[in-house]
Amino acid sequence: MGAVGAGIYSVAFERYLIQENNYTMYFERLPEAFDGFKIAVLTDLHYGQLMPEFWVKSIINKCNALNTDVIVGVGDYVHKSNTDSELKTVWPILNTLKAKYGVFCVNGNHDHWANAKLAGRLLEESGFNVEHKPKVIKKGKQSIIISGVGDYTESKFLLDESLAKANQNTFKIVLAHNPDSVDLPHQTFTDLFISGHTHGGQVRIPFINYAPILPVKNRAYDCGIKHLKNAEQLFISKGIGWAILPIRFNTYPEIAILTLKNKVT
Repeated sequence: MGAVGAGIYSVAFERYLIQENNYTMYFERLPEAFDGFKIAVLTDLHYGQLMPEFWVKSIINKCNALNTDVIVGVGDYVHKSNTDSELKTVWPILNTLKAKYGVFCVNGNHDHWANAKLAGRLLEESGFNVEHKPKVIKKGKQSIIISGVGDYTESKFLLDESLAKANQNTFKIVLAHNPDSVDLPHQTFTDLFISGHTHGGQVRIPFINYAPILPVKNRAYDCGIKHLKNAEQLFISKGIGWAILPIRFNTYPEIAILTLKNKVT
């Protein structure tokens, strides 16, 4: 009976208990004007089966109500492969996202599987596209850069090429749907990578907090804040939706709110 109850809970309840989780990240290179800068991370909506349109709208409303400085979308906005209808339904909803300094997005593998050409066009038409298109955010005389790379399996990783003209001393945030992207060779120092894709594993074993199944090569990239060997940092959101099976257990869906802070040295 316990297993049955856990199964019902995982399918019917936890998948819809969206948390608004706050994370504070510290950086040595963060400009003083951006101390306290807040980023809402929206990823892995997987609009479609068991993730209806009204539910997606409620999530977008939650994001807007957070009043963060920026909102970033890290891909997998739809669930189904070989579909135009899901893309054409979800993007008008995504287009209602708004934040003080802007909304910035890249596509994920499911968006490519739905229809790569259409997904790319809708992303571009939204005005949110930063896939290999860096955007500068200014506060007074100081600035940061937000850019993005193509999906790890379905597109290109052109981080160095897209940031070749950027001032290398400028604080940089790069959106990469799959966290494995951060292990690809790159010369451009990136202060913060923001990813999704893993769903936090969807199922985590209680007490040991272990996710048996992760769709990544590097199993260290499950969720949360990761400090990389080269002093870059990575944040991986547990996202909203589901893949393979419509379950969540001990891995609540989340809208993550990152607060960037100057590291005290």
